[in-house]
Amino acid sequence: MSAEDTQGQIPRVEAQADSLNITWPGGYSSRHLYYWLRENCHCPKCTHQEAWERIVDFMAIPLDIAPVSFSSDARGLHIAWPEHEAPCDGSNYSWGWLDQHRCERTARLARKKRRTAWTAAEFSKKAVSVDFIGVMNSPEGLLELLEHIDDVGVGIVTDVPSDNLAVIRLAERVAFLEESHFGRYFDVESKPNPENLAYTSKALHPHNDLPSRRHLPGIQFLHCLHNEARGGESILLDSIASARKLQQLDPAAFNLLSTRPVTFSSMADDWHIVNRGAIIEVDEDGDIIGARLHPALLGPVDIEPELQAEFYRAHRAFLAIATSAEMQFRFRLNKGDCQVFDNYRILHARNAFDPDSGYRHLQGCYVCRDDLQGRLEILRRKNRDFRQI
Repeated sequence: MSAEDTQGQIPRVEAQADSLNITWPGGYSSRHLYYWLRENCHCPKCTHQEAWERIVDFMAIPLDIAPVSFSSDARGLHIAWPEHEAPCDGSNYSWGWLDQHRCERTARLARKKRRTAWTAAEFSKKAVSVDFIGVMNSPEGLLELLEHIDDVGVGIVTDVPSDNLAVIRLAERVAFLEESHFGRYFDVESKPNPENLAYTSKALHPHNDLPSRRHLPGIQFLHCLHNEARGGESILLDSIASARKLQQLDPAAFNLLSTRPVTFSSMADDWHIVNRGAIIEVDEDGDIIGARLHPALLGPVDIEPELQAEFYRAHRAFLAIATSAEMQFRFRLNKGDCQVFDNYRILHARNAFDPDSGYRHLQGCYVCRDDLQGRLEILRRKNRDFRQI
């Protein structure tokens, strides 16, 4: 049931020593600390009405503040505060705002976005494909692409022009470019004296890009300019589904890989990047949100010697799942296709190819995950006022 019941019921509000308790028409309740309510006041003296940022002096609000009075009606909750050093015109909160910002753990978990985990049999290239013109020329096309990336971690843009740096035009339709030690963009092709295995014709194991960086690149774009070589099939897999399977089959291995950081290192003539992180990333609730996997850049592993054998066993168990046919979606990235994926969540790989059989050239770049998520929320808003009261 929504905060404002369809039959017009108004939530019941009761004063407690340090908070207001709201009993909602749906039968659940929430507790709202007086200080929390005062700090979140939306009046012009407390919140800038255009920037929609707080301007109240937090230090001037007494920690033990309590209302002079409060009332409620169909519009929401209304509070008058005692005089104190932080001026206020009084606080008004809609029921929708209060319901959306309930702080109980159960409420937060109910609001939490959980992504759709998938195996190879459950993934379809066609289902996540969007035409380049639609993405570039309409908010609906862009929204469709970003929804795919937000939900399953991958979107495919088709019929991207074959001109140089078309991938940048596509990426900048989403957000600002996120530069790395590879620069604003990079070319994936077999070449002499490669500084990265991607620039060879060898097979690449499932990995995230640049896990040696403290903050991995967020969203990766890989645009196929040419692919006439034999072999080189692209591989995508969902680290959430893979880690869940490890958790089910081998809880001890999952626990080790999700709690014990190890070192990743990337070194060349022009860079030296070394950082530590856990192989499997979980959030504060224990939900799996991604991975930091790259056998070529792992180590030397520097956890305690007495744990190293167990770590290698766990790491191998996770790799066995990640390289299984069950998890790996294999396809040919055709000329004009651009795969766009969440680099924190989606592991990618490729088969070896024969550079003498034809030319293979991909061009890639990154954008920040936060910027993509923000762009998605703006599109979802559909020009509605972002201010919530």
